[in-house]
Amino acid sequence: MRTKRDFPTGKLRLIYPVSSFDANKKYALNFEYSFDGAIIRKDTGYRVRVKDWNKDGNEKKGALRSSYGVDYIHENSKLITTLFKYDSEITAYVLKYPGMLSKRIIQAILNGVPVTRDDDGLDFVEYVKKDLKYRLNANKIKQSRYENGLCGMNLFQEFLRTQGKGTYRDDCIYLGEINRDLLDHYIEYRKHVKGNSNATINHNLIPIIHACERARDNGYITDKQYASIKDCKLVEDAGSIDDTGFDGRYLTKDDLRQLTAFYENDKEARRREYVEMFLFAFHAGGMRLVDVMTLQWVHVDFDRKEIRKVLVKTLKSRKQRHVIPMTEPVERLLRKWRRMGRTTKFVFGLLPDTFDITNPIALYFARNSVNRKVNQSLKVVGQGVGLPFTLTFHCARHSFAINALNDEEHPLDMYQVSRLLGHASTETTEKVYADYITSTLREKMTDLGFDFLPEWVE
Repeated sequence: MRTKRDFPTGKLRLIYPVSSFDANKKYALNFEYSFDGAIIRKDTGYRVRVKDWNKDGNEKKGALRSSYGVDYIHENSKLITTLFKYDSEITAYVLKYPGMLSKRIIQAILNGVPVTRDDDGLDFVEYVKKDLKYRLNANKIKQSRYENGLCGMNLFQEFLRTQGKGTYRDDCIYLGEINRDLLDHYIEYRKHVKGNSNATINHNLIPIIHACERARDNGYITDKQYASIKDCKLVEDAGSIDDTGFDGRYLTKDDLRQLTAFYENDKEARRREYVEMFLFAFHAGGMRLVDVMTLQWVHVDFDRKEIRKVLVKTLKSRKQRHVIPMTEPVERLLRKWRRMGRTTKFVFGLLPDTFDITNPIALYFARNSVNRKVNQSLKVVGQGVGLPFTLTFHCARHSFAINALNDEEHPLDMYQVSRLLGHASTETTEKVYADYITSTLREKMTDLGFDFLPEWVE
């Protein structure tokens, strides 16, 4: 196997039509470099006949034959000396700026123009922060995601400083110096020093990946650099990626009525089935997509009117089954899918009966695939309903929680909603939904009828 050189070296190339050259014509002789699949050339100023050229001379660098003329030795020396000069300048650049060599740099060296960095000397951390600000101002991310991104870059600087990875300063690197090896070390630092989960690390990698994509588009880093960086995210637990926080998007009761009306008139069969799954998740206590996917008929007890299932998110920490009361809408949907008989194992047929749900990596990728297909259809549904936001499957979970907490006639308390959602404690539920239950708390306090004040207080 051919060993890849760290420093590209050049050769002399006579440019002529191999199959139809003119024996008496003189053709251009070029300095030539091959880098990253690109060919970079510079004219030497020499014109040579094919018979006077030996492509294998000078240890395959190319050489003029004696038939070129009486000065062929002197001319060969001049050509090779110039070629070696270019080689040494390229090598010096690579040693000074590892991973920064590009086609443009080689062209600059060949043409004798000042060599400037592709990244214009931009600081990597500052570039990511500016990209986060741009995405915030363009409404591509929310304020919370922006602040989380800034926090992550502060941790990245801490990593550079404490692990000795900084270059031009102890907590800084140039934009063009970012690479996959460095990010792999950063990931290990976050996992083993900071004790962060894969999901937390991925949240902090996303702004880096977005910024690197923009840097690639602007020519600050190479396609090769970005290609290695864009896939650096870690495999998360299949359940954890369903809990992306609450962004305030949920369906009101009127929205849900509009959704069912849209379903009645929709002619696309598979999209109607996805709506059924969405409504099932809503009625089944805000069930996550990954649990709808993995719901099996053995979990369903029509006689006791309940669903008993170990939630995927808590599979590693808590083995007890989560009990969901089977309300009338839930039972109707389940009986319909039972009659359809798509699979003998999984209720909604989103996984083949042979699928191993104990394989976390397989489940992660299956969940991503299903999530993508379901949400593509639900986006169309949301537009048809006229929602002011993009409808996703996870909206079913938030819609159940908000409507259950704020129901006018029979609101559930925080503990009850927490149990149905499968949260480990009410603290989680309160943290997510506290801002959306103000009216319920006020009404409950009023219903208590407390009025223990002296008569003189007006």
